[in-house]
Amino acid sequence: MVLTISNVRCQIGNDFSKFSSMHSSLEHSYVKILKDLIKIPSISFEGFDNNNVKRCANAVFNLFKAHKFDKVRFLGAKTGKPAVFAQLNGNPKLPSVLLYAHYDVQPAAPDAFNPYIKDGRLYGRGSADDKAAIILHLTAALIAQTALGKDCPTIKILVEGEEECGSPNLSALLKECKELKSDVAIVCDSSNWDETTPAIVNSLRGVASLEIEMKSMAKPLHSGLWSGPIPDVAQGLAHILAKLELPKHSAKVQMQYSAKRLRKECELLGKTKILVKESEILTALWKQPSITVTAIEAGNRKQAGNVLQNRAWARISIRIPPGMDTKKVLNTTKKKIEASCPWGLQLSIKAEKGTSQPWETKTDNKFFKKMLAALQKGYGKKALVMGCGASIPMVAALSKAFKGMPVLLTGVEDPKSNAHGENESVSLAVLSKAIVSEALFFATLGDK
Repeated sequence: MVLTISNVRCQIGNDFSKFSSMHSSLEHSYVKILKDLIKIPSISFEGFDNNNVKRCANAVFNLFKAHKFDKVRFLGAKTGKPAVFAQLNGNPKLPSVLLYAHYDVQPAAPDAFNPYIKDGRLYGRGSADDKAAIILHLTAALIAQTALGKDCPTIKILVEGEEECGSPNLSALLKECKELKSDVAIVCDSSNWDETTPAIVNSLRGVASLEIEMKSMAKPLHSGLWSGPIPDVAQGLAHILAKLELPKHSAKVQMQYSAKRLRKECELLGKTKILVKESEILTALWKQPSITVTAIEAGNRKQAGNVLQNRAWARISIRIPPGMDTKKVLNTTKKKIEASCPWGLQLSIKAEKGTSQPWETKTDNKFFKKMLAALQKGYGKKALVMGCGASIPMVAALSKAFKGMPVLLTGVEDPKSNAHGENESVSLAVLSKAIVSEALFFATLGDK
């Protein structure tokens, strides 16, 4: 499907209603395109069908080709999952813009790839994280091209295919395409404060993951015959996991977030405790390290019998805030695991590829201010500057690879999106406002 935009030229700053109506005429079409992308289970993790990743890459490539972008090509196909680069040529006298999104998604049940709309939200894996951003960038770029004419900047779009598995080939990807360097970059892969309040994120935590495996015997044994003198590897693993902790970081967040809101948005059950004071919730989410056990295995739940297991395994995810050294934290954690291994059990620790660095940016540059103004106009509400506890490898990598290029981190998610979880969704109202806001930002690039 091709988005059809009427050939309207307007001064966006002076005639916002005309500009907004252009977006409204496209909504049905771009929602249909987004649904088609969601239907492709483009899971980039090892062990999943890589053909689905290639299918989605081809779909994104064909999407930009169909809309007659001046340059469209694949990147990174030799080293990792294919990325797609597209460019609309604009006025060379205006600042150029690089837009980023990713088409790969987290694992999910098969029915998560059957998109549907309910109560103004589009449900499906990748609806918010991050296939909606592809649609956002495409639609905003085409609207700006039509509405601004000769006053449209050069717009470049990079759609990556392995963000969810840590972007292990990111360095090679950035070296491959020097055209990525622009005057400003917009990474659309974050969340807003809520469904009505837009935000720009100015800090991210980094992430590193470890796999821990413990073994005791050559094979599992009858638990009645052998348990007692022989240690249980599952209890040994639990002993290690219970001792894992990271040092506090000397940073604080002044914004407030109520415990009541946290309970509601996370759907905490019963008397489940919040582990920090109410005044420290955002500090803990954005500026402090954390350790999460993301998977654990000892035996099989469906075939649980009276068996003394010989092997136990866990995967832990470590989030590292700005100001803390990722390698140092990782090495310290490994040493603590080794020191707490009980009963002489055989231990192995494997660090996963795709480590993401923490990131923080200044907010006083002109592009940051222009985006705040564009978001306020597009959403009709003042935009906030906030941190985020998640990790996005591309953000820190772009900042490092193209020094001096400001990176603006925006998004279409909100607290109801449940990215990485069950029933992931995107608010179609938020997506609509985000498209208008980004196009408004393009219109300001000619202003001093």
